[in-house]
This record gives sequence, structure tokens and C-alpha cells, in this order.
Amino acid sequence: MNNIDIVIVGAGSAGCIIANKFINNTNYKILLIEAGPKDNSLVIDVPLGYGMTFYNKKINWNFYSEKQNNLYNREIYYPRGKVLGGSSSINGMVYARGLDTDYSEWEHNDHWSLTNIKNNFDEIEQKIDENTNILDQNKIPVNDVSNLHHPILKYFFAGCNELNIKFNRNLDTDIFNQVGHYNINTFKGVRHSSSKVFLKPLINNNRIKLMTNTKVKKLIIKDNKIHSLELVSNGNNFKIKPNIGTILSSGSIMTPYILMHSGIGDPSKIKSIDKDVVINNTNVGKNLQDHIGLDYLFRTNHTSLNSSLGTWSGRIEEVLKYIYYRKGAFALSLNQAGGYLNWNSRHNYPNLQIYFNPITYSITHKNKRPLLKTDKFDGFIIGYNSCRPKSLGEISIKSPNMDEEPIIDPNFLSHEEDIHDVLCAVDFAKKLAKTKSITTISEETINNDLLNATDDEMIDHFKENAVSVYHPCSTCKMSIDSKNGVVSKRLKVHGLENLWIVDASVFPNITSGNINATVMMLANLGSKLIIEDIKKIK
Repeated sequence: MNNIDIVIVGAGSAGCIIANKFINNTNYKILLIEAGPKDNSLVIDVPLGYGMTFYNKKINWNFYSEKQNNLYNREIYYPRGKVLGGSSSINGMVYARGLDTDYSEWEHNDHWSLTNIKNNFDEIEQKIDENTNILDQNKIPVNDVSNLHHPILKYFFAGCNELNIKFNRNLDTDIFNQVGHYNINTFKGVRHSSSKVFLKPLINNNRIKLMTNTKVKKLIIKDNKIHSLELVSNGNNFKIKPNIGTILSSGSIMTPYILMHSGIGDPSKIKSIDKDVVINNTNVGKNLQDHIGLDYLFRTNHTSLNSSLGTWSGRIEEVLKYIYYRKGAFALSLNQAGGYLNWNSRHNYPNLQIYFNPITYSITHKNKRPLLKTDKFDGFIIGYNSCRPKSLGEISIKSPNMDEEPIIDPNFLSHEEDIHDVLCAVDFAKKLAKTKSITTISEETINNDLLNATDDEMIDHFKENAVSVYHPCSTCKMSIDSKNGVVSKRLKVHGLENLWIVDASVFPNITSGNINATVMMLANLGSKLIIEDIKKIK
């Protein structure tokens, strides 16, 4: 394959946007590489189908963490998208910008000012509802589906009102206590991933070449530049030599993994697998941050989604509703309501993201959550996670073989403040469960004694049951220099002239809420910086 200007590694939430911006704003020839297959599966398009992608090894990396000392030695499951669209093809579709305070550590220059960040969110979003008939090109639909949400949510909002928590129908980025409906990335009952919105319209352009089921074995570096990439596709090994440079968008786990296998990272780790150190940067793979959370399940005397999805007749009715009208439970996410709370936070910003889901489901061994294995009785969930956890983990390598899974150690609950936030969440959940509105519909808690247990007992329960909320980030974070991070504020890897990283790994810190929206904003803004850099190189 000849005459490729830019190689983009990873066709996920970020990579598809970068490819789009390069095709629409430059004359460069692009090679877009994806480790997984195309996204033409029905379980991807159907919003509720994400329950069937959760352990689907064809489109999901199916990672597990190291055993977590602070979670009773449990391995924690890490689903990651391995398909066009990446994790935006298998996630719960919740679109959350985070809070304004999340970006205070990003603002080291005008590029990452809060104003510019918000402008870049605006550029890629189209706010829609059930009455919208046409999508604008190159806009991710931010769908207000609140009118389609389950009526049991009104009890949650009423209970929060009893606690003086403001109802805000569409959650925004201010820092006051608020609950409301979660927007999702769907249009007319179909998931709209980054691939569907940004890649599909240009896939026939003769300046872009897409290679699926293709993995990077190594970046080959000469004279502080990416000289070529060693790839493997369908069992065939070959090299690609880009004319200009390479952009890594493989996510917070695989991006540092590729770097380390290419000799970029902590010398002690690279030498431990008998590889040569090319760039000494001990920050590669470090600073891993992730949200960890837990759901409290309640049996209810009120009709919930269990009535629809917990029986064959109910499921068949919902399937037919979806087939004929693209409506009903299958057109939505299970994450319907929630918000952000400063509940005895140690900072001036909210410390808890909360969820209220109109359904309960079984939890089996190894934390597996088959989302469609719905309980036979009616129920609802009060869930939570810390907005800005302080525990730091890392991604590492175990052997010279790229096919070996990366070592993922989130080091959950290693920071005392994260324990504090769990206790805050327990206190909130107890108070909400005791409100008149919630007691009107709740019969009992399931698998815990939330209302009567001590704090120590609830901490133990958290450690026994908590799971990742699947928002790993910050493993190649932005910084002014290589002493504190991996890439510059223009996303160029420190010490290299033509390698950039654009994905959640470059976050200076984790943001409050679901991070997919922030990844897409970052790709939109980052593509502008890289195009400017490349024009200077040229």
C-alpha cells in the first residue's frame, strides 16, 4: 500500500471523527486501521442490544483487570469496543459533557479553555427529540428521549425534590445539585455511533482507505519520527510507511500498550520484555483513572420495565413495537434518569453521579451483568459512582507478544477520598430510599440491607459488589513536558515529531459522568491542532 500521508490507528469514537476532519478539511490520503470488524451487526444498531454486546468477543476486547486488593481480590471486567465505532458501538449511549469544573486542569492555553471546549462540543452536536425528522451531516444526535422514559421515574424526581435537589430536565454542566433525564445518541430508534455519523458518509472517498481486523504490532521509530508501522491483517504481516505521520486513537488501554511494545515508556517495563527503549517516559500507562460504581436494587409494587422485559410475552410485544415503530424499550437505554450531587463533597464540585433505572436484573459470577436477563418481579435501581475518583492505576505489559492481554490495574479505592465518596453515596441512597415518594413504591431492597446496615457493612458490600463503570482514561495524559505526561497540549507525543494521540488516554483528569462525549469533543478540537501542526511540517 503506497502513498499514505496519515495513518490513524483505531476507528473508535475519536478515530472516526479525526478521519472525517482530515478528509473534509485537507487533501491528505488517510489510512484508518481498526482491530475489529465492521459495525454491521443488528445488536449494535438496536439501542437495547448493547446487553448482547457486553461479552461478544467478536466486537469486544473482553478485558479483565488484575485482582483488586481493595475489592476483596476480585478481577473487574473491562468491556472495550473492538469494532468500527469502538466503544460508542457497544456503550449505553448516554451523552454527558461533564461539568465545567472538570476542565479546570485542562486550561493551560487557549486551545483547552472552557470556552473553546464548549464551542467544540457545539460543533459536533445536534440536539434532537422525537419530533426531529432530519439529521445534519457530521453531527452526533443528542437525543432528548425524556418523553419516552418510564413513568416510574416521576417518583425518583419527587424523592429528590423532597431532598431539595433541583429537577433539570436536560442535565447541564453547572455544578449545582441536579437530577434529570439522560440524553442518548440515537435517532429514530437506532444507535448513532461515531462510525455511523462521521465515518459512513465518507467511506467511499478515494482519499481514505479503511482496514478492519488489522492490528498494530509495532511503531518503528527513526530519528525521532515514526518511520513505519508493522501491521498484521488476516494472518499477513506487512509494513506501512506514512508520508507525514501517525495518530493513535486506540483508547486508554491499547494506546499505551502499543507505545510500550514500540519501545516508548518506562525503561524497566520495556526491558523486562527484552525490547529496546526508544523513548524514556515513565508516564506511559500511568495515571489510569476510572469510575467505579454500584447499583442498589429494589423490589417495587409499581409497574417497571421488568413487566415488559422479564417475560417472553412482554419481550415479544416490545420487539414488535420496535420492528414496526422503532419505539419502546428496545429504542432506549436502560440508563434513563440521574444527575450530579455535591453530597458532603470535599471540593467545590459534585462528588456523585447518580442513576435511576426502571428495571432490575440478575448479577452472575465475575460481575457479569447480562442486561436482558431481567428479574421476573418489578423493580428499580438507585445507582451511583464517584464523579472525580482520586485513585490512580496503570496499564502495563507482560510479555513481548502483542497478542497477550495488557495488564490492567485500576488500583480502585487506594485513595481515602474515594472511600469518603462511597459513604456519601450510601448516605444519599439511604435518605432517598426513605423519602415519602420512594417508600410509596418500594417494597424491599434486594441483596443488601441498605436501610438498616451500618456504614462499615455498606463499605464491605461495596467492596464485594462494585464494578467499573467503564470509563478508563488518562494513561497518556496531556502535559507541558514529559516529566508529567506523555503528549503536549497539542497532543503530540513528547520526544517525537510526527506521532499524536487523540483518545481518552490524554485526559488530564477524568470528567464527571460518561466520558464518550468528551472523547468526541477532544477529537474534534484535537484534529484542528494536528492539521495545523502538519501544515507547518509540510
